[in-house]
Amino acid sequence: MTPFARRRRGFTLVELLVVIAIIGVLVALLLPAVQAAREAGRRTQCQNNLRQIGLAVQLHHDAKGRFPAASSGSLAHPSGTDQYAVSWAFELLPYMEQQALYAAHDPAARADAPVNSTAMRTPVNAFFCPTRRSPVADRDFDDDDGPSQVRGVGAAGDYAANSGTSTQHGMPGRDEFDTTELGPIYVLSKISARQVTDGLSMTYAVGEKYVPPIDESADPALQHVRQGDAAIFSGDARHTIVRRSSAGFPENETDDYPGKFGSLHANLSHFAFLDGSVHTIEHSLDVATLVMLSAIGDGGDVPDGVFAD
Repeated sequence: MTPFARRRRGFTLVELLVVIAIIGVLVALLLPAVQAAREAGRRTQCQNNLRQIGLAVQLHHDAKGRFPAASSGSLAHPSGTDQYAVSWAFELLPYMEQQALYAAHDPAARADAPVNSTAMRTPVNAFFCPTRRSPVADRDFDDDDGPSQVRGVGAAGDYAANSGTSTQHGMPGRDEFDTTELGPIYVLSKISARQVTDGLSMTYAVGEKYVPPIDESADPALQHVRQGDAAIFSGDARHTIVRRSSAGFPENETDDYPGKFGSLHANLSHFAFLDGSVHTIEHSLDVATLVMLSAIGDGGDVPDGVFAD
């Protein structure tokens, strides 16, 4: 054994800093790709949700001879626009393997009544876009467009039905039947497939909905209602359960109008059509074409390349 042992040489500070810098560059290069892959997965899940919803819309039609109404009344409360009404989303539950949740509803009681807690306050995964949020049940109930009396317990949802050019179609005084303006799902609607003369593959039923930022200046009990993000199973929450095509897509993330379709995906939204197909539409699409795709019988010619699939 030699009297002089060989000493091991460690990293110098400069070498360590170089390694850290290289790792940082690699992370910076890889992170966008990882984020893009994750978003692609979330978009796929969102599309799958809409396929499930689109299939349920078809099954509802097969069972009842019509597509679901945006808001449905009961024998005791037939108007379909009050606290006793249920939404299109709730009407689809039996066709989405949620029969028990549907059966938990008591139509003789208000949607926000304690007896309807299970039915109205249980979130269903298929109604949530994973890019926006996980399933939550922290929304307020609409109370005839007044301040919510029951707050923070309603199931939310990220999809809205296509009512056509107005969210008021089917309401008292707005019950005229104009196929150039009507969508397939509006208040008390009873639209059948044969009435969709534009074709089921060219008319969307449900799409992702835009949710504007909370108006901090509003009464806290009205904020969810004004966002169009109240309890999705309640038929009284009109601005939550339907959107209108004539409003187009949001101009930016601070757009304060809740009546638009839109999403948190990058400049595009997904839609379920009446034939069960799901298509992607870019937010740059002109309003006139979005309106044509929403109407059940306007006779317009939809241009080629309208879908970004």
